[in-house]
This record gives sequence, C-alpha cells and structure tokens, in this order.
Amino acid sequence: MSASPTPAVTLLEAQAQPLPLSHAAQWLCPARQQALARITHPQARACSLTGDLLLYAAVRDLLPGVSLPPVRAAAPGGKPYLPDLPDVHLSLTHSGQTIVCALSNVPVGIDLELPRPVRSGLVERFFTPQEQALVRREPDRFFDLWMAKEAVLKEIGCGIAGNLRQVSVSLGDCSHADAFGNPHALTRAVLPSGAVLLVSVPGTIPPTIQIHPFSKDDFCKISPYTSE
Repeated sequence: MSASPTPAVTLLEAQAQPLPLSHAAQWLCPARQQALARITHPQARACSLTGDLLLYAAVRDLLPGVSLPPVRAAAPGGKPYLPDLPDVHLSLTHSGQTIVCALSNVPVGIDLELPRPVRSGLVERFFTPQEQALVRREPDRFFDLWMAKEAVLKEIGCGIAGNLRQVSVSLGDCSHADAFGNPHALTRAVLPSGAVLLVSVPGTIPPTIQIHPFSKDDFCKISPYTSE
C-alpha cells in the first residue's frame, strides 16, 4: 500500500475585480460562464469571477501543459472540484473584497473571515462548551474558531448548514479538529495582504503552505498557456 502524500497547499490571493464577463470569457469554461451570468449582484459576481481568475492563474503557473481554461464543477454539497484533474483539490473563499484560491494534493478547505462585529448568540449556538470558554477568555479567538469550522466543512464538502456544532476545534501549537469522528489538521496562514485564514486537510499531519505571488497587474497578463 502506497503512503499517503504529505499535504501541500498553495494559496493565491487577490482583491475582487469587476471585469465584464465578455472580457473574461476566454479564461472560463462554459459552465462557469453560465454560472456567473446568473449572478445578478455586481459585487457577488466580481468575487466569484475573481476566484475563477485565481484558479486559472494557479493551474497555468503550477500545472504547465494542462489544458486551459480549467473545467470547474461543483459536487452536490457545493464543493468545487476539477473533473479533469482528479488528483488536484480545490477550495475557494472570500471575505469583503478579498478572495483566496487554494490548490492541494489532498482534499482541502479554506476559510477567510475579516474581523467584524459578532452577532449575539452565535457563540452559544454553534460553539462547543470548550470553545465558548476559550472565547470568553480570549474574544479575538472567535474568528479563528469560526474559520476552522468552516474550513473543515468545506474540506469535507457537506456545507455549513446545521453542521457547525459537529466540528470540535482545538487551537494551539498543533491545531486540529474532529468532525463526524474523523481528525483534521489545521494550519493558520498569513496572506500577503496581512489577512489570516485557516486551512484544513484530512488526518493529523498539518499541510505545508506556499503563497503563490499574484498582483493586480496579473489580471492584465492572464492569457491561455502557450509554450515558447
């Protein structure tokens, strides 16, 4: 039996870009063009489109020679995947104007939550007693706990509705979580913007994290991969 691969995650970050779909069509598979056309809210469309552009750049730069644009689909629970690249795992997240794309050699989930006021009752409703005690001692840990829970559920692909309390999180030097009886390793990553996100992979071995550089100017450089 072959050993499981060491988890490795590459992250790309960008700010939302309100590009017209007609301009971005060459970077999108037909299914994504149709999905984006159904999004009527300009900000929501910009965030979703920027995620697709980050995915394009990640596949172009990290997997040279792969057919572009990448075909992106969604599993029944909403988890995005690449049907033509079964060994490459994908996760996307956004908060405010910040969008992040992750590619990995193992199932992966990421979540980003920029600090904002916390609605009353969320801690009691969705956190375990141990997690509630941590937030009482250290209120700033709320978002680390919340991001960890969402990252685990995105990794699993089951969605957050009704499942946040099924994820028990332990934060520390070796942060980890348990969900539905299975372990998940957690890693906290600092993005180039200074924002922090949580990364989840299955098992007990934390992933290595690589930040792949991406700047606003790269939106002008994205073009179908060609060999020179």
